[in-house]
Amino acid sequence: MASQSVKAVVLAGGVATWVNKPKALLTLNGNPIVLRIVNALQSLQQVKQIAVVGPNAVLEILPEPLIKVEASSDLWTNTKLGINALQPQPDDYLLLCAADMPFVTEQSLREFLDAAIASGADIVYLAVPMASFQRLFGSEKVRRTCARLKEGVLTGGNLLLLRARALSNIVAFADQAIRYRKSRWQLGKMAGWKILLKWVLSHLPLVGQLFLVSVDEIVKRGEELLGCKCKAIIAELPELAFDIDEPEDYEFAQRVVGKGKEEALTC
Repeated sequence: MASQSVKAVVLAGGVATWVNKPKALLTLNGNPIVLRIVNALQSLQQVKQIAVVGPNAVLEILPEPLIKVEASSDLWTNTKLGINALQPQPDDYLLLCAADMPFVTEQSLREFLDAAIASGADIVYLAVPMASFQRLFGSEKVRRTCARLKEGVLTGGNLLLLRARALSNIVAFADQAIRYRKSRWQLGKMAGWKILLKWVLSHLPLVGQLFLVSVDEIVKRGEELLGCKCKAIIAELPELAFDIDEPEDYEFAQRVVGKGKEEALTC
């Protein structure tokens, strides 16, 4: 692991519209949420550089040494701005992650990075079983966008690891994938008619279970589209799959922290 160079891009351009401020500046225990991902990344030996892309109000509170990049209003543009600021070499790993993960920990990031790098894939995505949220948060009801696959009900993580040399492979699909990341139907259309048909049939009563799409099928289709080795890691890392999209998500995070359940995340 020590020989692997990981450069991280933290995307902090999102806005909490209900309070008209950057989501990265929402506070838990009096501290901006963005500092949680920044502190966790800075604690990892394999992460050599960190670029944070956000508005000036976010950039001015960040510690040194970080590469600070002023954000635009477009997610994919911000991603490219962050990557360009890091000037990666072809063999570098790039970790793209959201700034608004209230439960992120150094341990959860390390576990994902270790597994992702060990896979040898050019693009690695995290899938988290929804059941793991309940094991972590108990009776709290967690609202996440999820899909029922052959491996179970899964939700996506808020980070992606890729080799810099694979960037050219994904540019053609990035705009669509980002635009439709919350829509299972649109993502299914991108995946191709075979997977889409199975997804539709999987919703039939009584027999739907027979048509569930597997993670391996989706990964194989991704490799066909992108022309590089892809990997989906299924791991019980709900800390990396919860972000703040709605005021209800922020209220949830405040309740969890207020009840002291956050301590379990660092054990």
